[in-house]
Order: sequence, then structure tokens, then C-alpha cells
Amino acid sequence: MTSQADTAPKIVFPCERYLIKIVGDAKPEYKHFVASVLVKYDLRVTPESFTENPSKNGRFVSLNVWMRIEEEAHLSLLFDELKVNPMVKMVL
Repeated sequence: MTSQADTAPKIVFPCERYLIKIVGDAKPEYKHFVASVLVKYDLRVTPESFTENPSKNGRFVSLNVWMRIEEEAHLSLLFDELKVNPMVKMVL
């Protein structure tokens, strides 16, 4: 029997187009904070790079960005850097 993990596509690093989704408070400084973290890992990331999806009540916003990830370890590092900010609620 083959598990789903066995059949899932493997990510090869460096990965040119890796989708990061960050959910956080809908505050003006939120997007700039997220961009300031992600640009450390991909110099092409700017606040204009994001697709924004506000929540129904406008309290939260989901930011989506495609970026280049050099190493798998960079994912853990950037997730940790994002999560220390109380504006960030979830990183996927």
C-alpha cells in the first residue's frame, strides 16, 4: 500500500516558484513587515509582490506571494521570523 506522503511531489531546491501564504491582522504595517522578512530570502519580493485577500469582516488579510527559495532550511527560518510578530496569525 502506498501512502499519500510517498506519492506527493517532492520539492527540489532551489525552487523558483514557491507559494507562501501568510494570514495576519489587517494593519498597514503588516504587509511591510512580511515583505521585510521575505526579501531576506528573495530580493525580488516587495510589498507590491503580494496578492491580498481580506477576510469577510476585514479584520484579517491573507497575503500570497510566489518567491524563490534556495534551501529547504530557509523555509523554517522565514516561518520562524514571521511567527514571532503578533500580527502574523498563520504561515502556510
